[in-house]
Amino acid sequence: MSNQHIFNNDEVYIEELRKSFSNFSNIQIRNLIPEENCKKIYSFIETNEDDIIKKYESDKRSLVLDRINGQAFIKYFDKPLDLNFSLFNIFLNSKIFNLAKFLIGEDIFLARFELHSRCEFGTQIPPHQDNAYFGLNGAKSLTFYISLNKQFHNQGGLRYYKIPIGETKKHIASDQPGFSLTVEGSRYKNHEIFNPNYEAGDCTIHHSTSIHFADEVPKNSKRVLVVRLAFHSIKDYVKPDHKKWYEMMVQNNRNKLK
Repeated sequence: MSNQHIFNNDEVYIEELRKSFSNFSNIQIRNLIPEENCKKIYSFIETNEDDIIKKYESDKRSLVLDRINGQAFIKYFDKPLDLNFSLFNIFLNSKIFNLAKFLIGEDIFLARFELHSRCEFGTQIPPHQDNAYFGLNGAKSLTFYISLNKQFHNQGGLRYYKIPIGETKKHIASDQPGFSLTVEGSRYKNHEIFNPNYEAGDCTIHHSTSIHFADEVPKNSKRVLVVRLAFHSIKDYVKPDHKKWYEMMVQNNRNKLK
C-alpha cells in the first residue's frame, strides 16, 4: 500500500500516484499551475467582484454569496470562463485532461468549471461526497481543487478523510448555504484526516467518493480563491431518479436555512 500523499508536478504519471489515489481517494500535487497565472486571476476577481455579483446575482444556481459584515462576497460561481476566457483557459490544458484520464482509467470530459472562495467567517463545508451531487451510476469522476493563493487547513481549507475509493454513501440535506448535502451518520470519522496546505498553483485531486469537508474560516484569515474542475468518464451516466431526489434535498436544505 502506498503511503505517499503529496507529489511534485513532474511525478503526475507514476504508478505510485495512482495507487495513492486509489488507497486514499485523494492526493495533492505541487505547482500544477504557475504562480504568476494564479496571481493574475486572483487580482481580476478582486477587482471585478462587485460587477460580477451585480450581473449574476439573480442567477441563484450559478452564484452563491457569503455575506460578511454586510458585504457580499462570491462563495461559488460556475461561469468563470464567461468572465475572461483568456485568463481562465490556463486550466484547459492537456496535462490536466491527461492526468484525469490516467486516474479514472477511461476517457473523460470536463463536466464542471467553477470558482470557489473562502473568506473570513466563511461558513463551513459539511462532510460530503461529490457523487451525491453528480448522481453518477458508477461514480467514475474526480475533481481538481486548485488554489490561487496560499491556503491552510486550519483556516477553512479543504480537508479529506483517508478512505479508499468506494461506494457513494447515503446523504441528507445539510444546514449550510452553497452545499446542500452531507453524509448521513458518522462512521467515516474513524478514519484519519489528510490536512493539506497549499501554495498558489498547488492542487488536490479527489475521487467522487472521497469524503471531504472544511471548517468555518476564522477571523482575520486571508481570503482564498480556488478553481474547481470536475471530470466524468464518458462511459458513466446519471441515475434516472437522481434529479428528482436532488431537487428534494435542495428544497430541504433551503427550508433548514430559513
